[in-house]
Amino acid sequence: MPTHRPPLLLILGFAAFLVVIAAIIGASLIRPEKLEFAPTPAGVIPKGGPGPDTVTLDTRDPARWAFYSLRRGGISPPDTADWDLGFRRYHAITSGEAADAGADSSFEGGVAAAAFVFMKTEFARDTVNAPLARWYRYGFVTHLLRPNGHVYLVQTRSGARIKLEFLSYYCPGGQPGCLTFRWAALER
Repeated sequence: MPTHRPPLLLILGFAAFLVVIAAIIGASLIRPEKLEFAPTPAGVIPKGGPGPDTVTLDTRDPARWAFYSLRRGGISPPDTADWDLGFRRYHAITSGEAADAGADSSFEGGVAAAAFVFMKTEFARDTVNAPLARWYRYGFVTHLLRPNGHVYLVQTRSGARIKLEFLSYYCPGGQPGCLTFRWAALER
């Protein structure tokens, strides 16, 4: 009486399937740490010097942009005449142009702005600034947004040049929508 053994390939495939399922379940049970910041109170004036200045804006409302002025700090509509940076949820734009200096650049170190291609914000149905569009990495298992570690260069419409680094996207209690970044003036 012959005995039938399952093919080796089927056994290996099932074992790989079990490993993948165990990894997914294990990753979903781990609570990753995330930086949480409370929004910077309205009316807080930026340091103004070469920086850095760390700012947290409340960007939780998906229908409203939060604006930031390098000169005045967080500003609220309708008084947005001199805004430099705008944020809505995880979207980031600038009044002028931006460039991605990449992960190889250090926020603390010097950055040569002339070496990068600056792009303007495209104002449309889905307003976007291409270099700032993917400032984050999305965790498919954790569903968290984490800064990608890049340094960004911004030239505002008034000619000011800054370097910008995103630090977090979370409010106290783990709620999304408190976008925290630091900025400093670029030497000309």
